Order: sequence, then structure tokens, then C-alpha cells
Amino acid sequence: MKRTSIFFTAGLMFLTTLSFTSCQKDDDTDPIVSYATADADADSYYDDVMAEVDELTMISDASKDSYYTTLSLTGEGTRTRKTSWEGNVRIDTIIYGNYVNPNSRYERVKNGTLIIHTTGNYKDPEFVREVTFNNFTIDGNQVEGTKRITKTAEYTYSITLQDGKITFTDGTTYTRETTRTRTWLSGYDTPLNIWDDVYTFEGSATGVNRNGYTYTHRITNALMIQMTCRWAVEGTIELTVGNESGTLDYGSGECDNVATVTRNGKSYEVRLKGGN
Repeated sequence: MKRTSIFFTAGLMFLTTLSFTSCQKDDDTDPIVSYATADADADSYYDDVMAEVDELTMISDASKDSYYTTLSLTGEGTRTRKTSWEGNVRIDTIIYGNYVNPNSRYERVKNGTLIIHTTGNYKDPEFVREVTFNNFTIDGNQVEGTKRITKTAEYTYSITLQDGKITFTDGTTYTRETTRTRTWLSGYDTPLNIWDDVYTFEGSATGVNRNGYTYTHRITNALMIQMTCRWAVEGTIELTVGNESGTLDYGSGECDNVATVTRNGKSYEVRLKGGN
């Protein structure tokens, strides 16, 4: 199994690695394989957004004065931020104009506005962050919903997505509701360096995919995410789409692009998107 050393920015929702190509020709006709691929494509949009949020909120402010600054020193297009305070709540308004983030693994064009309300920071006893969208698009696809992150214990955070919806340029839609727990395993002592972070995720997601099928994704063994790896390095997800069900297994700790889909007693080895 090939190991990767390519860095990327990962968000708080990390199921983009479900997008894959199969190693066997007949795997392409399996409904769970094809449904998981379509669902993961939509999921990656929220992952991309939260990567932006993580990157932007690392920039600390010494005062509570409102100001306006250009953030994008590299990349295409513009990305600007206006920061203000309401009591102890920090409000960041991020405005995108045909912006492509050079740090992201996705070469996607962002337009519109992200609005981020934050109380405290990740290491404070109290921390709450809420992200909403205002006419926000990625490659012309409109992204909606409210993402909320709440600290529940030291290095543990509850993550929810409510009213999640992506309207694609072809008119199809994808809806999503999630409840997850993120546990920060390492890297918390270097808050300005996200590249050494390691997390686990547990929880579930539901919605209706672009084909009109109701789906459920339930993490049955915690997903482990290393920021130095493109893919989840371990963990298992139980997938149900319409009347079909199966499991996706990322392995047991090695950073590679190989996973296994199992359903109806048959296992498929799959190559995760972005690998060889």
C-alpha cells in the first residue's frame, strides 16, 4: 500500500474520502459503491468550507475593534474578512470573489459569504462556533445550512449540521443533517500548526441524496484523521442508501488510499479518490 506525504487542509466534517474508484470492473455496478461516491462528492463541499473556517480562525486579533483586511496573499481571486464583536462573541464575515485556495486539495472556486460566530477558543473551557452561509457557492453549487461546534470536555467537541443543503448547477439537490463528536488526540499544544493534528470522529449523518434516496451514514468504529494524510487512516462506516446497506472500512492505521466495502457477504477493495 502506497504511503502519501502530501499535505492538505481538512475540515471538521471528514467523509470526503468516501469518493473512490473500484479495483474491480464489476464493482462499478454495485449500488452502495455508486451511492457512496455520489454522497461523498456532496459531503466534500462542507469539508472544504470547514477547512476554510479552520484556516481563517487561526488568525488571532489583539483588539475588539472592527476592521477589514485582505487575507489571500496567494491564490486566485479575493478573500476578505470583516471582524466585529458583540460582547464576548466574535463575528467574522468572510467574503469570497472567485477565490481558489492554494492550500486546499480542491481547486474549487468560491463566491459569496461565510458568517462565523465564535465564543471562546478551542482551548477555553467554553467554546462555541457557528457557521452560516449567505449566497455562498462552490463551483456554482449553492451551499446552505448551519454548522455548530461546541466544546463538551477537554479536547472533545460536539459537531452538528442543521438544514444542510447543496443545490447543484444541474438543479439536483442533496440534503444533510449530522451529529458527530470530534476528539482531539494530538496537536492541541501547537494551535497555529494544524499539520500535526490527529482527531477521531464518531456519530451519524442522514439526508436525501441527488438521486432522491434517503441515506444514513453511521460511524461504527471511530474514524481517525491525521492531517499529514489525505485519507482516514482507520475506522468503519455503516452505509444505508434506500434499501441497500453495506460497510466501508478504512483499515487499521496505515496512511494509504485503500479501503474495503463489504455488503451481502462480498468484499470490494477500493482505491480512494486522489491515490494511484
